[in-house]
Amino acid sequence: MNNQGIRGTLPVLASVIAAVLMGCGGGGGDAPPPPAAPPPSLGGGTGGTGAQAPVVSSGTMVKGSIILNGIRYDDSATTVTDDRNRTAAQLANGMAIKLRGRSDDNVNGVAERVEVENELRATIQSLSTLNNAQSFVAGGVTVIVDNQTVYANVSGFAGLAQGQRVEVHGLRDASGNLRATRVEAVGAGDGVDELRGAVSGLNVAASQFTLNNGITVNYSAATFSPAGTTASALANGLVVEVRGALAGNVFTATQIDVEDLEDSALGAKENEKTEYEGFVSGFSAHPGTFQVNSRAVQTTSSTRFVGGTSADLANNVKVEAEGVTAGGVLVASKIEFKQTRVLLYGKVTGMNAVIGKFRVLDQDVVVNAQTKIVTLNAGNSNSTQLADLLDNECAEVRAYLEGATITASEVKEDKCDRELVQARVVAENEAAFTLTFLNSLTTNLAGTATFRDANGQPLTRTQFFAAVVPASGSNVGTLVKVKGKTLSSVEEAELQN
Repeated sequence: MNNQGIRGTLPVLASVIAAVLMGCGGGGGDAPPPPAAPPPSLGGGTGGTGAQAPVVSSGTMVKGSIILNGIRYDDSATTVTDDRNRTAAQLANGMAIKLRGRSDDNVNGVAERVEVENELRATIQSLSTLNNAQSFVAGGVTVIVDNQTVYANVSGFAGLAQGQRVEVHGLRDASGNLRATRVEAVGAGDGVDELRGAVSGLNVAASQFTLNNGITVNYSAATFSPAGTTASALANGLVVEVRGALAGNVFTATQIDVEDLEDSALGAKENEKTEYEGFVSGFSAHPGTFQVNSRAVQTTSSTRFVGGTSADLANNVKVEAEGVTAGGVLVASKIEFKQTRVLLYGKVTGMNAVIGKFRVLDQDVVVNAQTKIVTLNAGNSNSTQLADLLDNECAEVRAYLEGATITASEVKEDKCDRELVQARVVAENEAAFTLTFLNSLTTNLAGTATFRDANGQPLTRTQFFAAVVPASGSNVGTLVKVKGKTLSSVEEAELQN
């Protein structure tokens, strides 16, 4: 269990799942263009902002008014809950929020209630640039930043310093690390210290518990929220937000919010449309149940995958889960991958384990502290060390794109029986029967390749190329998988969405 805890993981009966599965549309990047043809209405409304169907959504917002999980919400009449008393007009890019509202076309909606969900407000204890990752520790939490992190009142990671006070928004990964979506430098007048996490080591006699990797919280003088809540509500595993003063590793709490009780007005009710953005944790298999941002999600054989396939589901993969709540669980009609997924099979060259970099299929691959390594050492024993993967050995690389950088989420030593790439097409030449992926990885489909659509049904070569749309402007490109003994003579090509 990560630091956020597991909320609402209840069994979902098969009959309930069958009753509530339905297409919900929506989703997308931080600020996507509206889809050409909106999906069917969920609530019998008339489209646009004539919102009828309730929707509960959580994740990282973009300003304008509020764009969350692909829906643009009118925030002119919303009620905002925030310990810094920010208004809707003061909400900003990268903030993590929970929202209850209405939308009947999955494009536009009306926000009724919004709660700002920053994960911490504290001073920076240390900073690191090891293993191809920029990170810092604050309030006992390891905060990882990337090229998607929004900075406010500070120029960027280089402008951060030990002892500097920051407010951080983001999403917890499967290891309990905070993947920062917004880092704001704040002063003493910008709210008291604040931490969020799951209670552990509860000691009622001492009025203490532990939070976030060893922070001792003293709650002897704290008040509790919501109204009527007392210290008797505390239990190990309970997710709380504590406010007060942090000195070293001791947090003296003046207020403790019990999250599940505090957020009851924002919780999804039975059969309501629900959207969660976050990192997958507790994953074992699809179809199955796991957590997204520590909330229970159930996939079924009917779940649709966008931007990847069910094989891309794994712990620490960032997704948006969309569906309907049943028995406290989001039954997913759609899983959308929020980072462009890439799959490569091929021979390793240019291995540099010291800096965490190598090449597969002539593509540079970067390994960081979050990459899972599965290889064999010289004695043919299992290893998690990148140095045990040698040049001219073969690997399966599951990765995501950060700009033009291929960052591996998993590197696994494999047999050299084929070459394979699954990625979005950046260029095609139908006359020469070639497709180009990533950074100029060109594959040739002129031989005796077989072609299939996204459902595995046969296509002719002409039909296949007609269905492929290269990336251009706001279009991200068709996701395609090709494989063969070599990619200069592809044997199989398949559309993935």
